[in-house]
Amino acid sequence: MKNPDKSPVIDQPASGILEIPRPTRSEVVGVIRAAREYRLVAICPIPAGDLLFRIEGVQTTTPTRYSLQIGENLHVDLSGGHSTEEILDRYFWRFMNHSCAPNSLIRDREVVARRDIQPWESVTFDYNTTEWDMAEPFSCGCGSVDCLGIIRGLRYLTSSQRERLGTVASHLRRHMPGECRVPAGTSQA
Repeated sequence: MKNPDKSPVIDQPASGILEIPRPTRSEVVGVIRAAREYRLVAICPIPAGDLLFRIEGVQTTTPTRYSLQIGENLHVDLSGGHSTEEILDRYFWRFMNHSCAPNSLIRDREVVARRDIQPWESVTFDYNTTEWDMAEPFSCGCGSVDCLGIIRGLRYLTSSQRERLGTVASHLRRHMPGECRVPAGTSQA
């Protein structure tokens, strides 16, 4: 059967629940909504090392719950006035979830597969690899054996936790050697 709109043909996931991902500007990922939550998923097999997409947005010095840190005091986010449809189609990177055992990483503004990613698998990255101090820390539910519990940013990780991260964003590399200092009055997770 021909596919006139050139959107990907999707097979039914093993769970038996058919979820149709919303097409994005990427040919390898889509946004789905399940259990009242949006998430970014692979829509075809993605080999390790492949570029998934490039992150679009405006630069800002103000971090938010949804921004991505790309420099020492620089984040990428959205300006106001975007429709939900445009956010789903163009700014789908905002639906990448955190995992302490992620399948992708971010290099500058490019999202790259760390390992092979299967169709219907959520596309995840470790927020601690880009964020120094999260605007809104949260409890992680990734289920990894190495799960950190509370995700607050690289600033709050011990030396051994930072070593397990592997690749971190260039603006955080200067914080990798030695122990990160935790501000007075806070505790480490």
